[in-house]
Amino acid sequence: MARYKFFKFKLTRKQKRNLIVSLSFFLCAGGIFWIFFHQAPARPRRSSSGKVSVSRPANIAKAPAYRPAISKGNSSPAVTSRSLPIIPAPVKFRRSSRSPKIAFVIDDVGNNNWCNEQLKALGNKVTYAILPLLPFSRYYGNLSRVTGAEVILHLPLDTTLDKIPGRGLIVDTMSQEDMLDMLARDLDSVPNYVGVNNHMGSRGTTEREMMTIILTDLKRRNLFFLDSYTTLESVAPSVGREIGLPLLARGVFLDNEDSKPAIRAQLNQLRTVAREKGNAIAIGHYRKNSLEVLAEEIPRFEQEGFEIITLKEMLQVQRD
Repeated sequence: MARYKFFKFKLTRKQKRNLIVSLSFFLCAGGIFWIFFHQAPARPRRSSSGKVSVSRPANIAKAPAYRPAISKGNSSPAVTSRSLPIIPAPVKFRRSSRSPKIAFVIDDVGNNNWCNEQLKALGNKVTYAILPLLPFSRYYGNLSRVTGAEVILHLPLDTTLDKIPGRGLIVDTMSQEDMLDMLARDLDSVPNYVGVNNHMGSRGTTEREMMTIILTDLKRRNLFFLDSYTTLESVAPSVGREIGLPLLARGVFLDNEDSKPAIRAQLNQLRTVAREKGNAIAIGHYRKNSLEVLAEEIPRFEQEGFEIITLKEMLQVQRD
C-alpha cells in the first residue's frame, strides 16, 4: 500500500529539525500561559440579587480588615471599613512626637513703622513685645488681630547702662501707688496683650521689692512674665515662684550684633539649645536685618522638625 504524503515537497534534514524545535517551543509557551491564568483570582460576578461577589482561590489569604478608630462623642459620620493590608511604617521614618519647641519674640515694637512689611510677613510665628505710650504702640497691638501674632507689653525698667529706657518707665524710687499706676497706663496703651517682659531692666529686675509689686499685680491680672534676663542677678524667677506667677526666661538673644551673618550664627546656637533642653525662647529686635533673616530661617526650622509656638503655649510645655 502506498504511503500518504502530507507535503508535495520533500523536507531536508535541517528543515525537519527546525520544525520540531518550533513546535516544542509553542507547546511549552501555551502550557505556561494556561497555568498562569488558571491560578489568577476570578473576576467579580454579579448575582441575581445585585450583589457583587469574588471567588478566591483557596491558597490566597484574605487581607485583614482595616477599621479606623472613632473616638467617643465624635459627631462626624462613621467611616466604612475597607479591606486593606496593614503595612507597618519603616523604622527609619519614625520620629518622636516631642519635637523641640521654640518661641520667637520681637522686642522694641511701637516706636515707628519702618519695618512694618517685614514684621507682617512673619505672621503668627513671632510674639510682638510692644513698648508702651509710643506712636505705634496701639497700631501694632491692633495689627496682631490681623496677623494672629501674640502680644506682650515690653515694660521699661531701670537699667545700669547710661541710657533712658523710654516712656512708661518704672524705677524703684517710685511709691507702690505710682508703680501700679504707671503699669496700668502702660498696659492700657497696648491692645491685645497676654503677658509682659522687661525692656532693659538690668537694675530693676534685681530689686526684690519692686519686682514683687509688679509681678503680684500681673498675677492679679492673670498675666505671665517673661524675664528677658538682662542680668544674671535677676530676682524675677524667685519672686515669681514665691507668689505663684507663671514665669518664663529668655534663652538666646539673636541680634546683639546687627548683621545677618551674626544673627544666623545665633540661630544656630538656638538650634543647639532647643535640641538639648527640648525648648527655647529667642529674642530679637524690631530691625530690618533681624526680621528678614527670621523670614528666611523660620521655614527652615520647621523643615528641620522644630515646632514654632507662642509664649502661652511655652508655659504649658515647661509645666509638662
